[in-house]
Amino acid sequence: MSTKPIQRKQFQLSDRYQFAEYITGLTWSSAGTLAVITAAGELAIWQENNLNLLTSPLNYSLNCLGFSGEGKYLAVAGQKGEVQIWQVVENLDPELVTTITDEKVWIDSLAWHPTARVLAFTVNRQIKIWDLDSQKIITTLDFADSSVFNLAWHPQGKLLAASGHGGVKVWQSDNWIRQPYRLQVPGASLDCAWSVDGQYLGSGNLDRTLTLLHWDHPPSWLMQGFPGKVSQVTWSPNQNQPLLAAACQEGITLWQYAQNQWQSHILQHEQTIKAIAFAPHSSILATAGDDNYLQLWQGKKLIQSLTEVANGYSCLAWHPRGKYLAAGGQNGELIIWQQSLAGKGFG
Repeated sequence: MSTKPIQRKQFQLSDRYQFAEYITGLTWSSAGTLAVITAAGELAIWQENNLNLLTSPLNYSLNCLGFSGEGKYLAVAGQKGEVQIWQVVENLDPELVTTITDEKVWIDSLAWHPTARVLAFTVNRQIKIWDLDSQKIITTLDFADSSVFNLAWHPQGKLLAASGHGGVKVWQSDNWIRQPYRLQVPGASLDCAWSVDGQYLGSGNLDRTLTLLHWDHPPSWLMQGFPGKVSQVTWSPNQNQPLLAAACQEGITLWQYAQNQWQSHILQHEQTIKAIAFAPHSSILATAGDDNYLQLWQGKKLIQSLTEVANGYSCLAWHPRGKYLAAGGQNGELIIWQQSLAGKGFG
């Protein structure tokens, strides 16, 4: 890939580790602790240049993880069909506090309520809502149409969205038994996400479309013409003007709402995109793909290319204050970059 040389580096390599297998997930706590999982069942915690391996390679994959809103509890699940809850407190060794073994089926999506100690996780065509304080499943939601592909809590925690065949279903957290709102799509919703202010819901769809809904202001918009399935969607942290990034094959389309219409432009990789994420409190978008490139963009401008893997990236995650950028590789590499002084205040 030919790119213009970057005169000033915004991020520089801080740390690097090698795991046994493909990095399946990364997430940061609100306190700045990084959790890492792999296809070999490894779980590790990284805090300021110190890596703590909590589980050695196993015979099953870990596939999803997430920190509770206050950052003290980490949920991890995968192929074994159980959810582990770890307590992660600074300056103390992480402790496994409980294991949820409701049903022994593969779990590949989970999400904590943004403020309450409540966890949602998928079990085939159902969503289990589990309360940490009582350590009980408080309700089970039936998606019915298919397995659930992704979960997304509303930023205020009042709604829970779930992607699957036929679209996105949205439940009210103060009345779980009420019939969910249904955002219909022509095929299946692969990924859904709320804007940072909770006003917009986006859905990336299997049938090469993107659906956008202004919550409580239907009908929705249906964006067509993508070359393949829209596999990931994510919103900018800027509340003033809605901006959504949608990944499809080798391209990322940025959609911005202005002058009463959605306008778009495309950012390009050479091979399939694996992960996209906006930096917190910033307009910088990170994109990573099979082409061994992690690209940093500001608007249409490529500002930096990071190439530290041999066989493609698998995932990425931003530190909650943008201090670090972590990425996982398909060969098991964990790479952590730190914002350099030259890039301070950039974005």
